[in-house]
Amino acid sequence: MEDEIAVIRIKLKDAPVPIWRRIHVKPNISLDDFHVMIQIVMGWANYHLYGFRVGDKFYTPMAEEYGDSDYYVPIESATLKEILESNKKFIYEYDFGDSWTHEIVLNKYIEPKKNVKYPICASGRGICPPEDIGGVWGYGELLYEVHSKEPPEHILELINDLDYSIDELKEIEKIPLDIDSINRYLEMFRN
Repeated sequence: MEDEIAVIRIKLKDAPVPIWRRIHVKPNISLDDFHVMIQIVMGWANYHLYGFRVGDKFYTPMAEEYGDSDYYVPIESATLKEILESNKKFIYEYDFGDSWTHEIVLNKYIEPKKNVKYPICASGRGICPPEDIGGVWGYGELLYEVHSKEPPEHILELINDLDYSIDELKEIEKIPLDIDSINRYLEMFRN
């Protein structure tokens, strides 16, 4: 059906604590808009390169700079709907240095609800890791070291730069996700 809503789960792969979101989105959007939605719902700052690994293709705004290749595809050459027609699961990679890898899964399609404007973040768990921390390995080291009796100096310096205290980082899994705030940011996509 033309106006069906895609229910999509976005999971940060290999994270030391569960970090995921479930969003309801109109599938006929550009991959670039979907990228911005992922940035919003996950909590990223949107200042690194990104791409979607779909089968044997990598959709990225940098495709032309990577040269002639069947693997690199311009981001504007497909919509989310076109991807979902043949791939119910694919990968979104953000920050090629830290390599934050997200598994994107189409759970199902639903009928749009009356008086609901899409997209929305319906549920989720886990606070977004800090940018430029060294990927899931650096984040894992941070969470491990905050539990040590005497965290190393580089960890103390890192904590000093973050918006969390050591005690908050020790309990990071218990910090509730602010879905209302996420949905306020998603309003820019609602028409």
